[in-house]
Amino acid sequence: MKLSVLLRVYLLMLGILLSPFGHSAEIKPDAVQLLREMSQSFSQLDYDGVFIHSEDTRINSMRVKHELRDGKEYESLVDLDGNKIQVIRVDNTVICVYPNEAIADKHIVSSTPFKRFIGLDSERLKLGYNFVIRPEMGRIAGREAFNIRLIPKDQYRYSHEIWLDKQNSFLLKHDVIDQSGTLLDRIQFTSVNFTPDLKEGDFIPKKESYLKKMVEPKPRRIKSHWKFDWLPDGFSLVWPEARALNHGTSMLLLSDGMATISIFVEPVKKEKATSYLSMNATVAGEKTIKVGKQLYLVTMVGEVPEVTIEKLMSVFMPKAEL
Repeated sequence: MKLSVLLRVYLLMLGILLSPFGHSAEIKPDAVQLLREMSQSFSQLDYDGVFIHSEDTRINSMRVKHELRDGKEYESLVDLDGNKIQVIRVDNTVICVYPNEAIADKHIVSSTPFKRFIGLDSERLKLGYNFVIRPEMGRIAGREAFNIRLIPKDQYRYSHEIWLDKQNSFLLKHDVIDQSGTLLDRIQFTSVNFTPDLKEGDFIPKKESYLKKMVEPKPRRIKSHWKFDWLPDGFSLVWPEARALNHGTSMLLLSDGMATISIFVEPVKKEKATSYLSMNATVAGEKTIKVGKQLYLVTMVGEVPEVTIEKLMSVFMPKAEL
């Protein structure tokens, strides 16, 4: 299984849970409570905003509209650069909207970068990070914001700096920073309106556009034959079982409440050299493991430092019954 394919699977497996609670200026905010509120805000609030996603020298701008209407959740995500490809979601139904079929064949629509927050667990985060709230308020997109820093307790995860709207805990900005202080990844709203005048037409594709329905994979659960002899504090398996993918490949998922690491195991016939690939905040590694006469290719992909992937590779092993 090629790294590019695995990365797409990895991104698809990620998702967001983001809530509207106000805060009194006289009460000292609590970082854990703010993060809990943030974990609901993207799905609970109505909003219309523009944000940028920057990685290294690449910058992409998107417009997102969201509304709760008649008990259903409507969302529109438009790539403002290039061909203005749109993704429309109504509850769990997702449709990709392209200007024409030719463009659809050449472009792969990636999910919103906010999906890195899948499984955000504020209690588990305490095991791997120290929380610091700056005493002074920040200002993002013209709105006052709490500034929370998640400082790692070890070398196995990145630092995160988060700005949450003072009024409703909406995520206005998120930076991923490495151990040297280098910015690896940034998501930042440049404008956002929480009382938008949204219409039904905002979530209906234009007639002349080309549509493709996105179906997220639902891999079946299977018994896991692999284990880790060690894990960094706060990291644990998201699923008790593995997930079956294509061609005999199985998948495991690790998380520390913020960072996620996907592990893919597939039987192969030829041994491959151990290799690592860094893509800004994301690191991927491959290693061949021999169990009896069978070779297995282990691939790990996650938004963690390379040392984390290297260490996890060295402690990943088959269970006795394999």
